[in-house]
Amino acid sequence: MSTGPRRAGAWLGAWGLAAALSVLPLWLFWPDPQPRRTAILVALGCALACVGGIAVCRRAAGGRLPYAAISVAEFSGGTAVGGPDAVEPDGPPRVLPARRGMQARSLAWYLGVCTVLVTLFALVTGAPQRPERMQRIVDAGAEFAVVPIEKAGDVRLHDPSKGHDYYTSTAVVRLAPKAGGRPVAATVQLVTPDRPHAGGKASVLYAPTRPGLGAVAGDERSLGDALDGATMGTGRVWIIGIAWAAGVVLSVVVLSVRRGFRSFSRLGPADRAVRGTCLGPDLWRRDSAEEQCLKIVTASSRTAHFLADVTEEHVPDSLTGQHLWLCWDARRGAGGGRFSAGATPAALVSDDGWVMHGMLKADDAQMLAAEGIAVEKTAGGNSEPRPLRLWDPHSAWLLYVAPSALVLGVVLIGCAALLTFDITGVWRWATGIAGAVAGLALGHVAMNSPYPSAVRSAMSSNGTDPA
Repeated sequence: MSTGPRRAGAWLGAWGLAAALSVLPLWLFWPDPQPRRTAILVALGCALACVGGIAVCRRAAGGRLPYAAISVAEFSGGTAVGGPDAVEPDGPPRVLPARRGMQARSLAWYLGVCTVLVTLFALVTGAPQRPERMQRIVDAGAEFAVVPIEKAGDVRLHDPSKGHDYYTSTAVVRLAPKAGGRPVAATVQLVTPDRPHAGGKASVLYAPTRPGLGAVAGDERSLGDALDGATMGTGRVWIIGIAWAAGVVLSVVVLSVRRGFRSFSRLGPADRAVRGTCLGPDLWRRDSAEEQCLKIVTASSRTAHFLADVTEEHVPDSLTGQHLWLCWDARRGAGGGRFSAGATPAALVSDDGWVMHGMLKADDAQMLAAEGIAVEKTAGGNSEPRPLRLWDPHSAWLLYVAPSALVLGVVLIGCAALLTFDITGVWRWATGIAGAVAGLALGHVAMNSPYPSAVRSAMSSNGTDPA
């Protein structure tokens, strides 16, 4: 298959991820509301252009292709024949096509999902601009001042379950003009630890040059963030940052479990290999858990389950019976302890010249340890290297992703753009919820695009009509 769609998908995905990652820091740390909104809208515009680029590139490549067709095509093009009568290689090759692209793509997907969800929450809970009255006061030259209270009404005592008691009231304060003249009365909403009364003092923000604009009750501690143009207080910024950091850590953990950190581009002394025959796709099951795999049987009739995202429609019929080498990292998961890894990076090297990266359960690796041979003891590293090609149909995601994913991406970007404007109340939350639903639906559609028939089969087995 042409490398053009793969490269286009990699570049468009990278630009889209960069645009998504930039929105959160811009929202949290750029203090000026108008330039901040412009910068965020530019970033979202770049993301929207990436969505359009996906549609254009796919159309230029001839339209959407089924994932199964792409996956089957990945097995073709070899120079050797891996049938029952094929000459057995001396050993597995020492150098393999790396899994770095798979690892980077998976990590980018996990980071993108967590970043989008955290960013939507930050956009909903933050203030896109200063309140209207505060903005007018800031434009006229705002200052903090302690002013006298002329009248206090509607005084209420609040006794929270935790913390100190406080009073709320509607007070009339006296604002002094900057150039002299008669003081101006202004009504403010006070929140004070002590009961307010006429003749007392209150801290307010007002414009001495234009006291007629009114005042906002508060001091530098309570109004400082809003005065600086911040979308939220320091405490909530820390909460958002911790939530995003937790998502990053979770993404790394999931990557380690699903693919491991090792690129597996070169087999070393700690790796082992065993000669086997592929029996085709199957499911690895234990208790209620199950994972897709390829079943491999060795010369001693031991059966290993090579974990990979494949189903029967994703592989050619000729795969069954092919001879290959199963290679794995013998260190990871070998401890057998409580916190030991449950799977280890592995690779299948076919006599046909394709290489598939995946994982091997630690139990299977330990079972094959006696039959497997150390890679350094094989003769394959001394022979002339064979041309190998990587089985990686997901790198052509631009060709098979569902059209509904593009529509949902546009809806998600639109919701994020709307949240940069001063939408208040229930409409702001409705927009945020709509964006979150579109984001989750986008993740669901994108994850299930390669496996439509598998999803239908699972739904049918549960008694649900997929139609």
